[in-house]
Amino acid sequence: MQGPSAYPKLPGFNPHHDPTKVDHKKVSAQKQEENRDYANKPFPDYPLPRRPAVDKPDQTRMIDTQWRSTTHSVHAPMNTIEITDQYEPTFVKMDRQVLRFYGYFREPVVESALEHFKLRKLVLYYYLEDHTLSIIEPKQMNSGTPQGAFLKRQSVLKDDRSGICVLPQDLRVGENILIYGKNLRLCDCDAYTREFYEHNGMAQGQGEEMPTDAFEIKTTSKEVKIRDQAMKDFLEKSLGGGRPKNQKQFLDNDRKVLRFFCKSGENFILHFYLADDTVEILECHYPNDGRIEFPVLLRRNKLPKKFAIGQPGQTPESECLQEYEIEPNMTLTIYGREFVIDSADEFTADYYRKYYSKVFPIGPLQEPAPREVSNVVIPPHDGLGSEEDSLGYIYRLIPKPPNKDYFKFIDNSHKILRWVAKFNSPQPEDVERRFIVMLYLNDDTLQINEIPQRNSGIQEGKFLIRGKYKNSARNNELFHPVDFIVGSDVVINSYRFHIDSCDDYTKKWMLENYQRF
Repeated sequence: MQGPSAYPKLPGFNPHHDPTKVDHKKVSAQKQEENRDYANKPFPDYPLPRRPAVDKPDQTRMIDTQWRSTTHSVHAPMNTIEITDQYEPTFVKMDRQVLRFYGYFREPVVESALEHFKLRKLVLYYYLEDHTLSIIEPKQMNSGTPQGAFLKRQSVLKDDRSGICVLPQDLRVGENILIYGKNLRLCDCDAYTREFYEHNGMAQGQGEEMPTDAFEIKTTSKEVKIRDQAMKDFLEKSLGGGRPKNQKQFLDNDRKVLRFFCKSGENFILHFYLADDTVEILECHYPNDGRIEFPVLLRRNKLPKKFAIGQPGQTPESECLQEYEIEPNMTLTIYGREFVIDSADEFTADYYRKYYSKVFPIGPLQEPAPREVSNVVIPPHDGLGSEEDSLGYIYRLIPKPPNKDYFKFIDNSHKILRWVAKFNSPQPEDVERRFIVMLYLNDDTLQINEIPQRNSGIQEGKFLIRGKYKNSARNNELFHPVDFIVGSDVVINSYRFHIDSCDDYTKKWMLENYQRF
């Protein structure tokens, strides 16, 4: 053995370790190659009757037509023949290989006059992968016992105290097997289970019929049979009974409505819907009749001939109105109110003439004469607010804001005409007073400011606030630029002004728009 200096000083190289000796250290991972029983002996291997189908990838998606595996060795040539007999562990070979048996056991029932025992039907699954089994109890209606998983998947020991688990050769059709104190009788198995046992030389016997207990016989005999509704309707019709089919009536008469014009102090419209024999009554509204906008007097429902109010929870039976019972000039009493049938529309008249040979006059009810509209007297403006806002309260109970000419407002925005004016008055204190009259073209408003004078004793500034004022000399129309010609007189709010001059912008604007004057 080489000395310590011959080993590199790297992790994993122990100079005092002898590789020829057996290492008895415990490891955290263990490789499982096959399942073993309690004595650490492998379970017996059973040949399978058929191998499960393997889904190969689509040939069109591969580079080569030869199917390639992702686990193919990179060192082996591609076209070599692969070894077919490869080693497979037991749990891989027997994966998803399950044997299924059908059986039952008897459970005693005490203190019951209907039965002395009860059959519990079970399905036993045996998993060849690890030789475990599970028992499932199928659910039955009104069984009275909890059903579903009867025994979860586990290894089950035999009842002979040998310590050996139950193996496939212990499960035989027509024989009993004791599992945790329950004596199970195996009656039958599925086709794959029979094929498995025949392939291994252990053919199963003939299947037995699953017995039934007394309680199951009584409960199945009491089951209500499904009635043949078509036969029931046929027998009722053949005997002269039965009711008309609402669906057929709806499909034949959908959107067919009879319209009658009737009177009850006022004019009303009665609609009869042939699809479901319902009636509704509407009020006749005319322009400016002062009524609300909802004309429904009686909502759509079946109309009873006799109106009665029963006790709480009681529904009085009464016959409903049908279309063949309506006659011309007939008086209908609807919930205590009388309605006289006056006429009908053209469709209703043709319907009664064709099916019932009844003649109804055609035409709507005569509308009442329109009321005379009185002239609205407009009172004089009281000076509170604008005149347009005051007129809104005269024409409407809830006024709307006055409409504005937005095109005029935008086109004439920031356009102001200015004139210099003075009082046309013989008063000596008003001779030297000068004013600037401003006219806003975007909304035809007017504003007057007084030019300050030294030692006049009169406060200068705003003389007349901006607003809309009327020219009494022109039929109370709003002031217009034509009213302010230089050298003319104009009366504004009972004040007479004399126009002396104007600014350059006003001169230019009036020259460009001379056709307006």
